[in-house]
Order: sequence, then structure tokens, then C-alpha cells
Amino acid sequence: MPVLDPELVDRYERDGYLYLEDALSPDRLSRLREVFEGWMEESRSHDGPYGETFDGRPQFDVEPGHSAERPALRRVASPVEVSDAYLDVMRSNSALDALAQLIGPNLRFRESKVNSKLPGTPTHLKFHQDLPFGPLTNEDLITVIFHLDEVTAENGPLEVVPGSHRGPCTSTGTTGSSPAPCPPRSRHGRGRRS
Repeated sequence: MPVLDPELVDRYERDGYLYLEDALSPDRLSRLREVFEGWMEESRSHDGPYGETFDGRPQFDVEPGHSAERPALRRVASPVEVSDAYLDVMRSNSALDALAQLIGPNLRFRESKVNSKLPGTPTHLKFHQDLPFGPLTNEDLITVIFHLDEVTAENGPLEVVPGSHRGPCTSTGTTGSSPAPCPPRSRHGRGRRS
């Protein structure tokens, strides 16, 4: 059964993104927040990155200046590996149903992470496109973001450029790790990224 009406599908094709109201129930959001709060409390006993994902990356990353008194958990890599609540959301949510409607039922989960912007910490991401951060072999990529907290102009909302999914692909404006070069344009164009 379609989740998106034809107007939303057209908007996605035109703009390259959608905002889905109530993609997660209040109970599920509350559970995700509760798990994250536990991770933040746990981070107080660490002074640098800790834990390890299945592929050997640090599971938890903290900001410079992080301390027990001022915890600054910056990122949780692959939270689906250490939380049933996050795994459950990855496996079942209305955004997943929308993805299947937009690009077909043969979906492949690539990765999950929690990027945290806690009050008083310097975490920020400059304008960027996700595709150069591959490695990716095709352009049928859709990024799904669930905001665990209310998003306001004051707390660093996600900003998008409508239509930028159609190119050109750019690898500028990033912080931290360097992106891979943009792949050559495929015969399908760049119309399936957000």
C-alpha cells in the first residue's frame, strides 16, 4: 500500500527530499532518546573514542573538550549493532515504506549513525552532498534522517537546496574526513539522491 500520494512523489523527484510528519511514533522516539541518554551518561567515563563496530571503527566518538562534567558525545557509529531500539527502527518505519515506493522494494541498508549536536559543543557539518562520502557504486542513494529532538532555527536544523540532487556533484564544504571524488554521471542522471 503506498505511503506517499502522487504529489509527494512528484515533490521528491523535483526537490530531491521529503519531510515526513510523524515518521516515528512518540513512543519510539522516546525510546531512542532514552537509549542515547544512556550512551551519553556512559561517555562520561571515557576521555576519547571508545567501543568498536563490527568493521573495527570506534563505536562512540566524543568532541574535543569532552569530560565527565561536560559530556560531549559527538557520534555513535552503527547504533543498530548495540541497540534493539535503533535496530527495530531501521527494520520498520514509515520512511522505509516510502523508500520502497520511491526506488523499489530491493533496498539495501548501508549504514546508520547518530550525529549529536549537544548544547555548548562545536559540532557542525558544513554544506555537503552525501554521495562523495562513499564508496558508492551507483546513485540510487537515499539518506533517511530521524530527528530525536525538536528542530528549531536556534539548534542547527538541516538545510537542503531543492533540486541539488540533479547535480552537479560537489565535494566541497566538508569538515573532518575528505570525501571521495564524485562518480561520473550515470545514464540515469543524478535524480535519486537526497
